[in-house]
Amino acid sequence: MTTPKEMSTTSHGMSPPVLLMVRWGLVIAFIVLWELGARAGVIDPFYFSTPARIAQTLYAWMVQGMLFEHLLVTLAEAGAGFFAGLFLGVTFGFLFAANPKIDAILQPFIVILNAMPRIAFAPLIILWFGLGFLSKVVIVISLVFFVAFFNTYHGFKAINPAILKSARVIGATRTQMLFHVYIPATLTWTFASVRVSVGFAVIAAVLGEYIGASAGIGYLIDNAQSNFDSTGVMAGLVTLTIAVAILDGVFQAIERRYAPRQS
Repeated sequence: MTTPKEMSTTSHGMSPPVLLMVRWGLVIAFIVLWELGARAGVIDPFYFSTPARIAQTLYAWMVQGMLFEHLLVTLAEAGAGFFAGLFLGVTFGFLFAANPKIDAILQPFIVILNAMPRIAFAPLIILWFGLGFLSKVVIVISLVFFVAFFNTYHGFKAINPAILKSARVIGATRTQMLFHVYIPATLTWTFASVRVSVGFAVIAAVLGEYIGASAGIGYLIDNAQSNFDSTGVMAGLVTLTIAVAILDGVFQAIERRYAPRQS
């Protein structure tokens, strides 16, 4: 029998502390090489800035109170759209998978809508819903919904028919089937959609701010880009990268705690 300690190292041959050190080593090496390359003239700071300048800009934003103010706006837009899109996607994913008639009638339309370049509709969404909070939320929903929908749908369809048959044989009701078979069986798929959707949610919120907004990290990036300020653009991107990495780590911890493990 494989022990938990052995399981933590057999998949990639490294223990979690070693893996963490390797990852941080790569990040630090990248930053150092970037800074040295800029100082040596190999990298043009006008186009790519430098880590030192980016750090100075982030510090200035923090001192001025701009960083967290604009970051909270972006995270609020992304969060509202993320949870709304996740709820709608999971709900409709279950509905389509559980009802063959609805699935047969509407599945082609869902596929067509998913194939459409929704990012291209962002300016129209801004036009329809204005420059405020709601338009950014709608843009986020348009991306998150389909990720959650298809993951839930395929997770539902992937359930072993023998399990469903056994549950029906012992007299399980629809409610019992939902909470004791369907939801547990699709949790792994749902958590997978959650982690993918986090990045999409932030991207969509920033896109909406980039098109038209008066606050948010996308707004800061747009202003910096308009002034040919590569340092401001990079500072905004670094802020988003750190925020998404933290959120992904949180959801990864939740997944490890609650998602069923594959045997």
